[in-house]
Amino acid sequence: MVLRYQDGAEYELDYRDLRLGCPCAHCSPKRGGEQAQAEFAEEIALLAREKPHVSPVGGYALTFEWSEGCNSGIYTFDRLYRLARGEDGDDGRPYIHGAW
Repeated sequence: MVLRYQDGAEYELDYRDLRLGCPCAHCSPKRGGEQAQAEFAEEIALLAREKPHVSPVGGYALTFEWSEGCNSGIYTFDRLYRLARGEDGDDGRPYIHGAW
């Protein structure tokens, strides 16, 4: 996926990296530590590599619909920007009991 910004910046975000950064309550806990994240990456690697259907969420986010796997994550534009730059989409915060 290519993200283009008004200032001319352009970033590529691999769909697998997008899935690894899913902010939903099901996927987020799977990034809770190095071992959990490695297992989650293996799980994502087994899914079909595909272009998802993209839908806007208000004026602040996008959601992605995959033929298999999670479809409930709402990605804010800020989160997409951080993921595309290779930054931590969770902004360093641990996922604890259903809340950031």
